[in-house]
Amino acid sequence: MKRAGFEGEVVQRREPCRICGSMEGLKIAEVEFWDLQQSDLVQCKSCNLIQLDPMITPGNTATGCHAYYLKEILETPVHEQKRNLVRNYRRGIVFANSLKRKGYHPELILEFGPGSGYFSAGVRFIFPDARITVVDIVDDVLKMNEKTHGFTAYSGSPEDIHLFKEKKFDLVIARDILEHVTDIGKVIRNIAALLNPGGLLHFITPNGKEDVWGHYMNHEFRKKPSELLINHVNYFDGTGLLKCLTDSGFSKVEYYTYQVKYFLRGIGWRQSEKLAVPVSERKSADELIRKQDQKDPTSFQKEDVLNGFIFQTKIVRLISFYCWLKHHWIFRLDPRRNIGHEVHGIFRKAG
Repeated sequence: MKRAGFEGEVVQRREPCRICGSMEGLKIAEVEFWDLQQSDLVQCKSCNLIQLDPMITPGNTATGCHAYYLKEILETPVHEQKRNLVRNYRRGIVFANSLKRKGYHPELILEFGPGSGYFSAGVRFIFPDARITVVDIVDDVLKMNEKTHGFTAYSGSPEDIHLFKEKKFDLVIARDILEHVTDIGKVIRNIAALLNPGGLLHFITPNGKEDVWGHYMNHEFRKKPSELLINHVNYFDGTGLLKCLTDSGFSKVEYYTYQVKYFLRGIGWRQSEKLAVPVSERKSADELIRKQDQKDPTSFQKEDVLNGFIFQTKIVRLISFYCWLKHHWIFRLDPRRNIGHEVHGIFRKAG
């Protein structure tokens, strides 16, 4: 086994890097996003950000995201869907309590890509007076958040800053969203513009080295386009992401990676065909959407999801302690080492 970085052909990009504008990159893989679009994965020679080149078009992004959302519902057993909702609720409570201990009490909260909405629901459990707005490009997600949690919902993406006009927020949540946006530099600047002075950005995003490794292994061993169903279009280097945020006026409150089991398996450093993702089968996004749109997506009553004894007690301190016990066992690493499966960040806007 040998430790390895990326190798590949130095190419002129079709589109500039969305952080530094460089037109030179290292081609490390080819991917196909469903049956919608083929792109190269190119690592910027200047800032090390890995991106799709060319980027997925907005129309293809919307179609592919809708198909993936339905695919996840179809393939995840109902009992596991419920467990995931409870996990997200607990994580929201743990996160909100961490802010409270640091002296932050956000009242106006915006979440991009809320998914089930249970993370922000957990945040509101700790900050009951918080007003929460959510933004997504999948209508089913917005309807669920409105119906289940009563959140204010907008159809759009982090690029659509015009949605909010003069509205400002104390906290912007972007969990599992930065890897999906087409123009990460613009999105970071937009978030800064949406925050009040001293406001917070919270995100989690995959460690780009591990996230892209399977595509790289497929390219190295099979020389064929790999399958890309979830629209991960940015693969972050820990140093480059930190620089992007600080250059945009943010200061670090928390920044770390966690979950090292994938690294121990070799993902991110070991050259092996076993680590390769599947070769593209050009699965039809439109066909999956047509089939699944004839069915009602799985939905749950909030009372049925949070029906455990611990949540029914309504005792804030007891619930908070229980959630902390479930989620505080995290081994934290410096993201600049590019080890660890997830990158966690809380950054503060100057003000």
